[in-house]
Order: sequence, then structure tokens, then C-alpha cells
Amino acid sequence: MSTTSKKAYVYKMKLIPANVLGTIIFFLLLAFSFLIKANLYLDMNIGLTFLIMILYLCLHEFFHGVGYLIGGTKRKNIAYGISIEKGILYCMAYQEITKKNILISLQMPFMVLGVITYIIGYFFNIPLLIWLSIINLIGASMDIMMFIYISKLNDVIYSESGEPDQFVLISNEDLTKKKSKYLEIVEIKDYIKSDYQFKNIKKVTISKTSGIILVILLIIYLLSII
Repeated sequence: MSTTSKKAYVYKMKLIPANVLGTIIFFLLLAFSFLIKANLYLDMNIGLTFLIMILYLCLHEFFHGVGYLIGGTKRKNIAYGISIEKGILYCMAYQEITKKNILISLQMPFMVLGVITYIIGYFFNIPLLIWLSIINLIGASMDIMMFIYISKLNDVIYSESGEPDQFVLISNEDLTKKKSKYLEIVEIKDYIKSDYQFKNIKKVTISKTSGIILVILLIIYLLSII
């Protein structure tokens, strides 16, 4: 197989710094909500509220998929998954995609489920929407950092690595000179196009650990409403 001058850089997300950033975002949004006197009082069953928040995070990944479609990704190449043990719900695009495409996908949940939902929740006095937007914006902390990082690169193509906490950037640039506190380059290799032509794509993947945890959470919820 022939290679080109392009290199494939495999990145791993640093989840601890991202979680720290998410915590900072939470307190900033909480402070902002009190400043504008937003109604944060929830008069709902705790179990139901938690379930709605989980479903809302799933919707977060759906909107990543919408962003991929808008940017030109083929529907058949979009897949979803959950890996609770890694703290990740994810949407993957199993094809090489442009910088514009990945940037659209990264910002879709942030804008639609975060910013727009918060504004609607505030003006129509819907506390649940405000909390859902805050939870979504916390979950978008890594999306934000990826957006900022990739937007600064001039020559880049995005692809999946096959791991939910990793991705690949293909470029003629020397990306080792582009540092990030939230992303770590774990492998650099020659670019071979066939490596990024995925087959037998599973549309939905749930790890065994995630399946067990989800069943336990469902049982707890059902017991709470009996």
C-alpha cells in the first residue's frame, strides 16, 4: 500500500481536565443563573428528573449526528454508543470528514441543547429546561475544547480511531507543535487511506458494563415510583 506525506495523529481525550472544566462551567452557569434570577426550583420526582437528564444527554449525541449530516457525512456511516465506565456517550462518523463538518457537529449540541434551551427555559420560566441546558453545557466541555483546537488548524481531515475516547487528525502539518491541555497525541503514523475506510459498522454499541449500570438505574427508578 502506498503512503503519502500526510501523517495520521491519534489523539486521546484527557477526561480528568475535561471534568474539571465541566465543574467550572457548572458553577459559572449556576452563578449566572442566580445573577439573572432564573427559576431553578424543580418540583419533580427525583428519579424521573434523573431519567429525563439521561435521555437529554442521549439527545446531545443525536445532535452531533445531525451536525455530521448537515456537514455532508453519509447517514450509513454515523453510529452511536455508550461507555459509562469511560464516562462517555458518543456519536461517531466512520469516514474521513472535513474540518468544517467536524466543527458543525461539535457545536450543534452546545448551541441547540445548551444556549437555545437555556434561553427558552429562562424566558418561559421552565426550571427543568434550564437545568437540562446546564447539564448539557457541562457535557459539552470536551466538545468546546476540541472545537477550539481543531478550528486553529489549517490543514486537517478528521476520522475515528475506533475508540470512543480517541480520534484521528490527518494532516500535512506537524501537529506535535499544536499543544492542548485536554488532548494528547498517543500515536503518529503514516497516512494510509484504507485504514480509514470502515466496514461492518454497528449503528448502536453499548458496553457490557454500561448495560449493567443502565439496568440497575432503571430498577432504582422503577422502585422509586412504586
